[in-house]
This record gives sequence, C-alpha cells and structure tokens, in this order.
Amino acid sequence: MKTSYDRDKSSKSQTIKANETIPSHRPKNANHHEKQTTQSVSKAHPRNHRENAMQSRAENVLPGWRGAQMSDVCNGNFPLEHVSEETGYKTSEKLSHQVTNVNRNKEGGLKKVPTTQKVRDEPKDSTSKAVFTFWANKVNNSSKTTTFQKPLQKSSMTARSSFPALLPNEALSSLKEEKQAKKSQRKTRRHLFSDSNVFSHVDAHVLHVSQQLKPGHAGLSIQAIVPLITAKSQSKLETVRAIWFWLCHNIEYDVDGFLGLSQKIHMPEQVLQTGRAVCSGYAHLCQEMCREAGLSCVEVPGFGQSPCSRGGRWCQQQKSSHMWNAVELEGQWCLLDACWGAGTVDAESRLFLPRHDDFFFLTDPEHFIETHWPEDPQWQLLQPPVSREDFEQRVFKTSEFFRLQLSLLSPNTSLLKTAHGEVSVMLGTTHPTEFTYQLSRLQGTTTGEDVGAVHGMMTVSENNVTIKVTPPTKGLFDLMIFARHADSQDPYNWVCSYQIQCLETHNGEKLPENPFHFWGLHQKVRDFGIRESNHKEEMLVAPQGTLLLTLQTSQRLLATYELVNKDLDAVLSKKCLAAQAEEEKLSCHVLCPFQGYYRLSVFVKDLGGNTFRNAANFLIHCLKPVNQNELFPSGLSIHCGSGISSSRHGLSNPSHTSPIITTKVGKCNITFHTLTDVEVVANLSKDKVINAKFPLERYVLVTHLRTKVSVCVVLPESGIYKVALFGRCEDQQDFVHICDYVIRCFSDPSWPPFPRVYSLWRRGCVLLEPRTGVLQEQSWVRFRVKVPKACQVVVLGQEKMVLQQTPNAVWEGDVFTGAKGTQVKLAAKFSQLCSSLEVILAFEVEGGSPATMGCSG
Repeated sequence: MKTSYDRDKSSKSQTIKANETIPSHRPKNANHHEKQTTQSVSKAHPRNHRENAMQSRAENVLPGWRGAQMSDVCNGNFPLEHVSEETGYKTSEKLSHQVTNVNRNKEGGLKKVPTTQKVRDEPKDSTSKAVFTFWANKVNNSSKTTTFQKPLQKSSMTARSSFPALLPNEALSSLKEEKQAKKSQRKTRRHLFSDSNVFSHVDAHVLHVSQQLKPGHAGLSIQAIVPLITAKSQSKLETVRAIWFWLCHNIEYDVDGFLGLSQKIHMPEQVLQTGRAVCSGYAHLCQEMCREAGLSCVEVPGFGQSPCSRGGRWCQQQKSSHMWNAVELEGQWCLLDACWGAGTVDAESRLFLPRHDDFFFLTDPEHFIETHWPEDPQWQLLQPPVSREDFEQRVFKTSEFFRLQLSLLSPNTSLLKTAHGEVSVMLGTTHPTEFTYQLSRLQGTTTGEDVGAVHGMMTVSENNVTIKVTPPTKGLFDLMIFARHADSQDPYNWVCSYQIQCLETHNGEKLPENPFHFWGLHQKVRDFGIRESNHKEEMLVAPQGTLLLTLQTSQRLLATYELVNKDLDAVLSKKCLAAQAEEEKLSCHVLCPFQGYYRLSVFVKDLGGNTFRNAANFLIHCLKPVNQNELFPSGLSIHCGSGISSSRHGLSNPSHTSPIITTKVGKCNITFHTLTDVEVVANLSKDKVINAKFPLERYVLVTHLRTKVSVCVVLPESGIYKVALFGRCEDQQDFVHICDYVIRCFSDPSWPPFPRVYSLWRRGCVLLEPRTGVLQEQSWVRFRVKVPKACQVVVLGQEKMVLQQTPNAVWEGDVFTGAKGTQVKLAAKFSQLCSSLEVILAFEVEGGSPATMGCSG
C-alpha cells in the first residue's frame, strides 16, 4: 500500500530492506498453553508466554477457540443457532464436542483441525448486512451535487459482523477491580497525549516498515511484525499506537467476505496472509499483536451505531454486529477500534477506501459510547453505564462531530416526528462553525433527492445552529448535517444524522433556494463589522409588500443585496432594492411585487476591500404585493441617499437623509453643504416617460452658493424618478458618481421645465426670476440673476436688453419675450477686453396664458 511517508527517512534502530526476507519468530514456549495458569489478564503478557490464562479460560468456554475464535460465529464459520444461550459462560461443556482442537504449527501459527459441525455463512438477509448496505449507500450519497462538496466520512462507513457476547473472565475481573479501586479521576485522551502529532516519529516509522513489509510477505508473522513496528516506541502508549496505526494502514476491510461473495477473513493468520479482514479480524489481530508486545488487550463484542439502526429495539433483534478492543494503559482500560480507523467502503464499486480516522484511537468512553455499545456494560467504562434503550435512541454522530466540538442541544433522540408538518433540531458550537444539511426521502436503504434547499431553513448564531425542515410529503426522511470550521475552505464533513417521520405535510409555499445554507445573520457577522439588525425574527413579514432592513455597523462598510423569488427575474429584482451606506448603518428598502417568500441576501466589504462576503440571508414573507409600476427605477447604485459616498465627496448636512423622497406636489429641493472647491451636477431619469414635452434634464436645476448646493427638481408627470448626483473638485477633469435619490409622485403634476443650462452656469450663479424655462409670448418678463465675475449681463430676445447690477450683485431688468417659437437667451461677458458674449441660459417662448406657464420652483 502506498503511503505519504518520506522514503529518505531511515530508522536508526533497525533497517529493513525492501526485498529482505523476514525471519519467523517461534515463541519459546509454543506449547505452554497446555499448562493452566491463574494469571490475570490485566497483567502484561510477555511475547514468550502467549498461551495464558485468558486463552485457557476461553477454550474452556468454547473448545477450539484458538482455531475457530469467537468471531467464527459472527463471520459465518460457526452456526448461529448453536451460539445463543448455549455459548454462555456456564455452559461451555455443551459445545465441547462440536468444535475442533487446535494445535500450534512450527512457526507458532494456528492450525485448525476439521470439525464435525458444518460451517455456514451468515444469512443473506441478516440485519448486519442491511446495516452495511445502508452505510455503503449513505457514503455514496454523502457528496452533494450542489455548490458544495461532501466527501466520504471517515467514521461514517463501517462494516460489521455478528458474534456472541464472550469475554475472558479474567478481563472482567480486572475491570471490576479497577472500578472498585480508589484511584484518581480517569485520565482522558487529552491527558494521555495532547494530539496525534506527538506520535509523528512512531507513525513515520510504521509507514516506513509498511512500505517494505506488506501483508502476504513470505514468513510474515505476528512475532516478526511486532518488534519491527515498535522499534521506535519508548512507552506502552507508543507501542499501542504503533500496532493500531499499522493495522489501519495495512489491513483493508473484507468487503466481499462481508457481502457473502467469499469466505470471511478473520483469523489472524488469514488476515496477515491476505491483508484483509472483517471487524473481528481487526480485533483478533490487534489483541494478538498487543500480547506479543507485552500489553494487556481484550476483544470487546457489541453493537455499532449507524443511521439505519435508529429509532427501534434493533440491539435486541440481532446478534452482536461489531467488535473492537480495549487495552490497559497507565492503570486504566482504554478503547480503540482499528476497523473504523482504517477507512470506508464504496458501495457501488465494492471497494475499500483507506481513510485513516485517528478519532478511534484511545477514544474517550463518553464519546465512544455514542457509536459503540458493548454487550457487557462494564466495557463502557462509564458510571453509570448507558442502557441499551438509551443507546438505541441516540443521535448518530460521526467522528467529525467530536473533532469540531459540537453538542446536541435539542432534541437528543434520533427519530423525530413532525408537528404541524415541521420539526427543528439545534446544535451547539464552541467556535465559529459553518453548517449545511441535506434532507432526503428514505427509500429502503437508499436516500432520494435532496429537498432541503426548498423545504428547510437553517439559522446560525455565534454559539448554535437551528435547522427547521418541512418535509414535502408524508413518510420517512433522512436529515444529514454537515459542518466545517468557519475559516476553512475544505469540503463540509458529515457530523450527524436524524430520521424524520412526517405525519402530516406542511401546507405552505416552498422556500426560495439558499445556496449560502443559513438564514439570518452570519455567525461571524461581528467580525465583518456588523453589530446587529433591526429584525430579530426568524422570518420577516411584509404585510404591504414593503420592508426596511437596517444593519448597525462598527465600521464603514459597503453592501450589495440580492432578492430572490420564484416569480422574480434578475432584471425585475434589481428594481426592488434601494441600498444606502452610512457611516454606522447599512439600509435596504425592499419592495415585493409578488406574494409569497423571498430570500434577501446581504454582502458586505470594507471600503478598501476587494471581495463582498455573504453576511446575512433573510427570509421575507410578503402578504400583499406592491404594484409593479411602483418599483424603483432601474440603475440604482449601492449609494442611495446621503452617506459614506456623499461625505467622501465633500457633501454634508443633507436636507434629505432618506434615499426615497415622496412628493405630492411634484417637486422637491435637495440641498447639501459643500466644500468651496466642489462642483455638482445632477441627472434626472425615468424608466418610461409618457407626457414630458422636454428632455428630463430640463426638469432639474443645480444652484451653487458659497458653501451650499441646491438641486431643484420638478416633475412633468407622475411616476418614479431617479436623480443621480455627480461631482468633481477643481483639480479634477471628470465628474464621478456620488449618490442617487428616488423621487416618487403619485399625483398628476405638469410642471414646466427649467431653462437650458450651459457650461458657464457655475458656482455662485443663481436664477432668481423667472424660475421657469418657458416664457409667454408677447409679454414682459422680469429677469433677476446673479452671475459672479461677470462685467456685463444681457438678455437676447426680440431685442437686446442689458441688465443692471444692483448693490446686492443682482443683475435685473424687464425683457419683452417676442413671438411664439423663439428663444430668449441670457448671456454674459466676463472680460472688458473681450467683445463676445457667452450664453449661460436659454428660454423657450410659447403661447398660452400665464396661469398655464406656471413656475418651476
């Protein structure tokens, strides 16, 4: 098997060449098992005294145990009907005539003598095989085809076998003595070793040996392997590590054997020869290797938890489905499972997938009990022990659940029943964690299509995540939850699963798809610079189709928004949003043109940032939609109204802080205080103009005073308008966008336009009279205007009229308009040396009464 170990590294204590033949190591006392001893299993077993009291006691219970092993039953090599109550500790004599005798061969291996009892395979319809099939299908389906990838989980796929509950009495006696002894508090895994990196030298050595010493190697034996792989071990802990690590990286799971396609491999000699084993094979070989290394190790039969074994009395309906080991270290028993630590299985290809899972090495008992329940409760190593019923109802958790330090808040049972068509689960977190989930209908041992995107809702806070699902139909569904560290870019990993029994469907509309997997604020939203939202509810309601979202910020942020509804296209969606970015607040005005559910996603970035990040996803329920004719105009920027952008361009003290201005009379005046070197221009637009006689640019007039700018807007008709402001400083040539305003008018205005403005209409120019760009024909009109730095101002119409300057620097005079269809122009001369006049304003002359002409503002 290929490994990632650096081939250049060498071992100082012992070097093995790739083609070197490993000599056999025959134990000195190969026949010592014939002598009965009273030695307790809790003591170490030297490699020269392997036939100890444990073996003898086991052979008394089940003669030929060294040849057939307890796992012959669970592996199909011993009739199940002979292993019920008859294999108890008190009835060993009943089976003594049915099982073979075992002799040692010259190499110290095991030799099985034919038995008179026929051997049969495990029934094809066994519960354990159904468990395996479910696991295999589950692993294949655990990678979603959506925007994220879910890999096969290390702890999620484990094949199991059935076997009787049979433990050496010495081990149980030792365990009782340990519990009764007055010792300090049990050492946890973290107390035994800080993390797996402390074994890096041991692991590297094992991999180095494994590259040169493969299973099936000529002369390969336990006696040969153990001293080689433990050569770098300096303690019992490191010795156990070397053995367990070697098993995980050199023994593959016997998929064909478990499926009944071949005879199951579980005897240690067979395992070494083939490099394959079922779970009992891992456990048998682990025990033998530990004994060879002088360690106390026992096999622990029991049940392995899986998603398909939830919500029922499945433990009582089948024989033991799994086997693992317990090893004694530092005066206490510790649990380990080499089978589950080795990898998973691909059901479609029926291949074993090596995926080392370090979680199952010396796992803490309180975590181990989540997936492993021993037949003898003493081997739980817990006080009080967990009952079988409790274990059966527990939520299935993978090893990743514990690595991410997650916790179940509610509920803590695996089978959930809907109430009013919905059900909720909540997990706790100790650090920022990202989640996603998959809701699928169960179809036998397989799962159907994921429907969680439109039938589920996940909200994530700083310390917990809540997932509420509404299955689309009655029946049984599987809820798989995936997670990863918030800062990680790795694929999501499967952490736990529930089964949901839907008794009645939820009569409601499907939720909009959410590719970001959560609803509400992101759990790291404070790190993004957002303090809180004005909406605390799980779902926002828009009774009249309108909604205002505000986010309080701790720093200046920019934001973009996305609104999604099943009937809303991308173009129309942009007309439903008006965003405002202020110094300490982000706001978004939302319009809903259809009834039903919407997803509003918020993306933020720092002012100097390059990438917007998803900070929140809100679910909006619109009860009464707005008229589509009342949506916002097209082309709004992320800077609507006053805020960060206007301040950055030198505008302050706005007359209108809100980006939306509603007028009943059809006109408004927007003002800002400005710096002396800032020049502002404005543009008025409307998606669909119906009755306007003049271009919309004629209906807005910008007036610059010394420290103030005024944007006067008049409307030719009702509707929704956009006013875009642009500005530049004296040292800039081009105007840049500042912000947008939305002006709404639902009355029926018909204001005349302002005069046409030319480029010399600049700072300080003020039109006092007339305030309209359309003059009545054949009439006298009073002109009053301020034109800074002008040495002469005239009005050019039917006749040339030179205006007079007052002490207040106002140029004024009466002008005769002339005939209809002509123009009246206001011009100025800015130098006595120049004889030409520069036009700054132009007026149209039309017919009609003075009342119909009106005044623009």
